[in-house]
Amino acid sequence: MRSLLPILFAALVALARGAAAQAPLDTLRLTLDQAVQRALDQGVDMRVAHANVMQANGQVREAMSSALPQITGTVTYTRQFASIYQGLGGSGGGFDTLFRNTPFGAANAWNFQLQATQLIWSGGKVGAAYGAAKAYREVANLQASETAADITFQVKQAYWNAALGARLIGIAVDNLEQARQHLHEVQLYREAGTRAEYDLLRAQVDAANQEPPVVAAQNGYDIALLELRRLIDVPADQPLVLTTKVVSPEATIPVLASDSLGGPVRAGVAAADAAVVEQEHLVSVARADRWPTLSVSTIYNEQGFPTQALPWDANYLQGWNAEVKLSIPIFLGLRTSGTIQQAKASLMRAQAERDRVRRQVDIEVAQARAEVARAQALLAARRVTVRQAQRAQYLVGVRYTNGMSTQLDVSDARVAAAQAEVNEVQAFRDYVVALAQLERALGRPVPMVERPIEDISPVTNGKGTQP
Repeated sequence: MRSLLPILFAALVALARGAAAQAPLDTLRLTLDQAVQRALDQGVDMRVAHANVMQANGQVREAMSSALPQITGTVTYTRQFASIYQGLGGSGGGFDTLFRNTPFGAANAWNFQLQATQLIWSGGKVGAAYGAAKAYREVANLQASETAADITFQVKQAYWNAALGARLIGIAVDNLEQARQHLHEVQLYREAGTRAEYDLLRAQVDAANQEPPVVAAQNGYDIALLELRRLIDVPADQPLVLTTKVVSPEATIPVLASDSLGGPVRAGVAAADAAVVEQEHLVSVARADRWPTLSVSTIYNEQGFPTQALPWDANYLQGWNAEVKLSIPIFLGLRTSGTIQQAKASLMRAQAERDRVRRQVDIEVAQARAEVARAQALLAARRVTVRQAQRAQYLVGVRYTNGMSTQLDVSDARVAAAQAEVNEVQAFRDYVVALAQLERALGRPVPMVERPIEDISPVTNGKGTQP
């Protein structure tokens, strides 16, 4: 019995581990803001951007090191297996004894050396290199901010796409339930003898036709959710619930608090400006190669020749010297002029890229503002259309009950009402994405207020009045 206890214990441990491995992941509930923050904290693109910033900080330190003293220490051991002085002078020793404590004849030699060098002047090369490194660090930081803005917009767009998909599933399911409910009513009318067989067949076909849209809506939702999972780094098997809905219960939408939004404050524009500064410093670095460099250095060393390999039993000789070095570039085969020309070309490209980015940002802001106005007017119009379609569906249902409308009228009214809801949800998605795009184009949040959709005129001339 005792021999079975270890086996039973191992089996219980294995079962416990298997149950733990198969335990389902907790459901993750995310609002829109939480999804954005998760992407900024855990997204792959932001990790790469942070790595670029770290690399830029390292380059700044590397450039600064050229202006600081350079101190190195070396330890050298030399083992001499044979010497040309061995055997000279006969059996009495002679040269063999004379060079025993010198590098020429010693079997073991240890050399400890400490060297320090300080650059005095380099024609401004060190300062220019340091300035270029700091400008590059600023570029990396600004590009990280630009990447964060891109990720924020992408997550908002993916979130609203997934939320739209969930709402479309609800509309498709509601439409299917309405069709089935109407089929049940027609069956009752048919049994009572008040409806023809054609009405029953038409209702059956209509109910069956509402099943594929449910499948299509579910498929679209799954695809949109996969894209959102990728951006916010959520495993594919972890349940995910989006808590920010497509439309608010109060049927209000965020609108711009003011028409005066100011100019863009884009990190990309500032990064382009910093890149120009970096290239200007690099031109100065290239030009500095024409000037002499002045440096001072000192070397302190101790050298000993022990009889054994270990350095302990030797009398060490000390040496210490210093030097001042002036290096003058006389002719380098046109290398310096070529380097300067390449640096100037890089500066011209940076300036052209800066101008292109500025113009592109102005265009993006104008397009985003126009898209917000278009999407807002369309959303208001879609809301009116939904109410009209729902009213028409109700009236057709009443007329059909009283025998004044056909089955085809009922089907058309229901499809029209469902399509109006789909159009409204799609218009809301386009509107909130347009607002996110406007914030992305401006590079900062814009002030907004909540207003009922009914208070927004569907068509305006840009001044808040209908034409």
